[in-house]
Amino acid sequence: MKKYFLPVISLLFALFMSACSNKSSEPTTTTITLSVTQATIKPSEVLIIESVVTPASQSDMIWVSSDETVATVANGVVTAKKEGEAVITATIDNASAQCSITVALSEYQLVWEEEFEGTALDESVWNYEIGTGSWGWGNNEQQYYTSRSENIRVQNGNLEIQALKESYEGSEYTSARITTANNKDFTYGKIEANIKLPSGGGTWPAFWMLGYGSWPYCGEIDIMEHVGNNSGMISHALHTSEKNGNRGNNYSWTIYNGPYEGDYHVYGIIWEEAILNGRDMISFTIDGEVTATLYDPVDEVNKTKWPFMDSFYIILNMALGGNMGGTIDDTIFESDIIMYVDWVRVYQRL
Repeated sequence: MKKYFLPVISLLFALFMSACSNKSSEPTTTTITLSVTQATIKPSEVLIIESVVTPASQSDMIWVSSDETVATVANGVVTAKKEGEAVITATIDNASAQCSITVALSEYQLVWEEEFEGTALDESVWNYEIGTGSWGWGNNEQQYYTSRSENIRVQNGNLEIQALKESYEGSEYTSARITTANNKDFTYGKIEANIKLPSGGGTWPAFWMLGYGSWPYCGEIDIMEHVGNNSGMISHALHTSEKNGNRGNNYSWTIYNGPYEGDYHVYGIIWEEAILNGRDMISFTIDGEVTATLYDPVDEVNKTKWPFMDSFYIILNMALGGNMGGTIDDTIFESDIIMYVDWVRVYQRL
């Protein structure tokens, strides 16, 4: 029996060494664990995805976005560009892992409203602007603005601004203009008003916003302007230090989808922060339909080119004549010339 003992031991040792050799030659399985596998972020937000590689590797991790117009990625840092969906893939050696990214904006919520109920204007919110202003409010306008009930009142669930032909304080016409300056101002959001416009040559009703400070550096957003001498039109405009009415190069759009006179329509803006590649946007709307859009023309903060990142207040008025209103047809005053404002509402993303 002893003569077989050594060969048996040798055989068992050989089999053991062979098993060990085969085990060590099997390929190593690499895994990547990501700290985030699914996320929803807003445009311009940054998401950091951390990764753990098992076993540790000396190779460099490769990060790729399936749609760089929606989100970019570098070393696990994801930057949202615009609304949409993208898949972020991390790859190292023979392993990969993914994170699904949705870039989306939160829903708008109502933050302020003026329904013009009751019988008086809320003077804790609204300011009357009185007089002719310098050189006709800078536009050679012909009216004298008053706070009299003949020109401005709240009744039947509306603000009513009425233009009259009458001699008053050296002017031949009267009307009204109110603002929310220093009482209610807003930065970004959806800002709308439901308005019924009058008709008639020389009328120039408007719903607009101004920033604080000297014009045009403060910026101006003309949400709705209507020129009675150009029936069926609505004008939108933006004024900045570099592009403004005095220079004759302001951003402007004229919409001919009317008639708008004599019926209520909702005029508004959608004013978004950093919505596309870090740039702000202002869209104008009529009855919920986008009629014009402009993005911040520069990447960096530059108030001479884009002052629309600060607080702006609301203005409602009806001018007569002037640079934009044109020739006043006095026969229009045989009927009431009234701008009706049903409500003003402001929504923001919270």
